[in-house]
Amino acid sequence: MSAQPFYKENQTDPELEHKVKKFADKLSETVNIIANEPSLAFFRIQEHVRKTLPQLVDQKHEVEDIQAKVQGSCFDAEYATNAVKGMLSSAIHFQNIQDLLKNAMFMKQQISYADKRKIVKHSPNGASTQQLEKSGDRHLQADHQLLPENIPKQLVEDSQENEEVEQYMSLGVNKL
Repeated sequence: MSAQPFYKENQTDPELEHKVKKFADKLSETVNIIANEPSLAFFRIQEHVRKTLPQLVDQKHEVEDIQAKVQGSCFDAEYATNAVKGMLSSAIHFQNIQDLLKNAMFMKQQISYADKRKIVKHSPNGASTQQLEKSGDRHLQADHQLLPENIPKQLVEDSQENEEVEQYMSLGVNKL
């Protein structure tokens, strides 16, 4: 038996052959691209990460520094707020202290006045009580000739000190 070819050799059209070859090349190229697409995508991702990662790390460190500063500022603000609230709640204590100081000054003035009256009543040079009472504390301080010789200098200094404290307290009351 003679072997017959499975297909008959026909003369094919060269144009058709060219188109088929072109189609096969395109199909091969498309299959190659599809097969390599994931690796190309990963390459592009890796390239992007390599370029942007250092910038992102720097920005992350900046944000962490700013966050630490903001937290510190918030803590300082809360601490200052609590301090102001504490000062406001202690205003009553300051008022009590001021009242006690006024009372102490008043008592000190009364004691000083009583001491002066005792000294004037017992003074040997004969200065009358009425003269000293009319002259008042300021005259006693300014004009030493009206003072009897046995009035201690400490008494005069105390009365000067009392006036200074009174002036200070009157300024303090006006400021509050």
